[in-house]
Amino acid sequence: MDSSIRKMLWGAFAALTVLVILGLALTLTVLQIGRRQEYRIVHGSAPLIDAVNSMGLDITTMVSAARGYIAQQQSQFAQQYDDAVRDFAKSDKQATELTEEPRDLLVVGDLRRHYFEVRQLADKQFRLAHDGKIAEASDAMLELARVRRSAPDYVGILTENHRRSESEDLERLGMLRQELALLMIVISLVIVGIGGYAIAYVQRSLMQSIARQVKRTETMIAGMADGVMLVDKEGRTVFINPAGQKLLGRSDVGIPIFQHADIYSLRNEEGKPIDQREVPAAQALSTGRAINDVTMFIDRKDRGNQIAISMTATPLHDDGQISGVIVTFRDVTERRRLEEEMQLQAERAQILADAGAFFASNIDPVWVTQAIAERIAEVLGDWSAVILKSNDSSELRVAAIHHRDMTSLGLAWSYIYRQPLVVGEGIIGQVVSTGYPSLMSNVGSVTQSSHSDETSYHAPSMKLASLLILPLRTRREILGVLVIAANDPQRVMTDDKLPLAEVLAERAALAIENAKLYTEQVEARRKVEDLSRLKDEFLSIASHELRTPVTSIKGYTQLAKTLIRENDLTTSEEYLDIALDQIDRMSRLILELLDVSRIETGRLEIRREPIQWSTFVRDVVHRHHTAVSDRRFHLNVPDSDGKVVIGDRDRLEQVLGNLLENAVKYSPDGSEISVSVEERAESVVTSVCDRGIGIPTDELAQVFERFHRGRHVSSTNYGGLGLGLYITKQIVERHAGSIWVDSKEGSGTTFFFSLPVVPVPATAPATSAAS
Repeated sequence: MDSSIRKMLWGAFAALTVLVILGLALTLTVLQIGRRQEYRIVHGSAPLIDAVNSMGLDITTMVSAARGYIAQQQSQFAQQYDDAVRDFAKSDKQATELTEEPRDLLVVGDLRRHYFEVRQLADKQFRLAHDGKIAEASDAMLELARVRRSAPDYVGILTENHRRSESEDLERLGMLRQELALLMIVISLVIVGIGGYAIAYVQRSLMQSIARQVKRTETMIAGMADGVMLVDKEGRTVFINPAGQKLLGRSDVGIPIFQHADIYSLRNEEGKPIDQREVPAAQALSTGRAINDVTMFIDRKDRGNQIAISMTATPLHDDGQISGVIVTFRDVTERRRLEEEMQLQAERAQILADAGAFFASNIDPVWVTQAIAERIAEVLGDWSAVILKSNDSSELRVAAIHHRDMTSLGLAWSYIYRQPLVVGEGIIGQVVSTGYPSLMSNVGSVTQSSHSDETSYHAPSMKLASLLILPLRTRREILGVLVIAANDPQRVMTDDKLPLAEVLAERAALAIENAKLYTEQVEARRKVEDLSRLKDEFLSIASHELRTPVTSIKGYTQLAKTLIRENDLTTSEEYLDIALDQIDRMSRLILELLDVSRIETGRLEIRREPIQWSTFVRDVVHRHHTAVSDRRFHLNVPDSDGKVVIGDRDRLEQVLGNLLENAVKYSPDGSEISVSVEERAESVVTSVCDRGIGIPTDELAQVFERFHRGRHVSSTNYGGLGLGLYITKQIVERHAGSIWVDSKEGSGTTFFFSLPVVPVPATAPATSAAS
């Protein structure tokens, strides 16, 4: 109480009797009690309201942390969530300790139950997100948002309860003072006068307190992040908080609700103006029911964009009558963007999963490339093509093309084949060589010559809305490119589709590589099986070929030993000659095996020297003609010795000798064997021709392979390990030459081999050829 009032009271009561003094003392005591009650009424509920408000904020933090964890999968949101749970427990304990009245206990209990419901859904969100079930986590998030929106304003309820309680207490306090004033009137007119003044003073203080409380409430509403609008029962806007003014872009009050759609530029999902009857405030005012979470858009021309808001309108009732509407709205633009992005990511994830499963469903290379082209064309663009590198050249080949419209498939083929299909040339070749994708829009047709025939039967050129070329890259190499083209502008390739296309290209490259590796594995397995078969055949033949001369040597030496004892030297000498022939045969077999080993290990030595080729051929043929008297040899070589071959004399004699031995082996007795030498500018070609059994056409490509023996060749009739021609080919190639064969089954065989020569001065003419 002010000191001047106290002096005035004491001066007035100075002349009063003891009764007046007692009355004054009673008055002062009551005033002190009233002041304490006033303080308790005004300030006693603030800690409880703050604690309940903290509980509400903690729940909001939990919901935000759960959403953040689903969107970004970062542990900081889980930590934020745990901190909010602990803070709620502290606030809950504080609120419980401060709650005294039963109705406050009911509000705190309802808020606690709402917390457990929110926490249950939030924990479910975290579990689903942690398990990678993003779609189910999003559903749980939406359910949590629904639960959160449906929850009442517990802080408002508690504040309203205490405001009413304060009003009742203040009313009782006023009555008490009025009674005191009446009592003082009975006691003394002076006390009544002073009491009346005191009551007026207190009343003014209470009004100021109420005004401060109202201002505090308005400050709380003004500080809310959501927009708040109050509409009176006449349908006019009477209040908009700063957040609402920021969202609406206007701060006008007094606007009728039927003008809200026009004044605030409210639009629906389709971008059309909202009918005035569909405005949530108008619906709530006319029906008396709350309108919750209506999504609409504010066309902010000053900012050049649209803001998506979620609006809720709740009618206010007073004595059973609608006294107004409170409208809350919030900006949900970012939330809608995240929801759309999550939906797009889910669709892309499903596309990738389906594509990966489809590509992996078969490992045939032709099927895989065609499946890739078909699936890509279904998902992106109008048509697609798979173009792969050739293994042995820089050329590119079209593995598969698919167009969504089969009638336009020919145009797609025509477009691709008009491009340079060579690594490093054109757009496709550049992507293969650099490994960087290329995206073009509004691609014109390939430029045609101005003199082209207009009556040509070729397909017309194609114009593309977009053309995307992606490298088919693996960890080891670039296999080729994936072409995605769009003719329809509605299916044009844009930058936002590029990540999906790149991942699909990675999946496609992996599928092609797997099919390629499988094919290589099958081929390698076949080769291993062939080598195993050849090894078994070789072991069988080698054991037979080595066992035969060993048996002959043993038999004839034993016979010769017996005949020597009997002094039959002539016959024993014949047997020993036969044994020596078998020893020579076995030596040749062993030397062949040693040569193969040297060739495989790279230790086959070539001692190079100049060789007069015509003379060399005549000498080798002459020696074989002498050794084989039952064959007729025809020699056709140049008379001059102008061509010189630089090579190993022994190895080249082995080459010619092998060919002559084969000609003798596979030709009938008394037949003719022709040997020819043809001199060319930089080489000399030697041929050996027989009239023997010939070689089947399907075996010509295999005659120079290791251990190969014709299917009509029996080891009983024709000995050998099947290594002679293999060794011959290796020796010729080590002399920078080449060897080939021309044969027809039943008509004989001709072997040709070519060796490089060096020119030398001509020498004296050679003698006549051997015949």
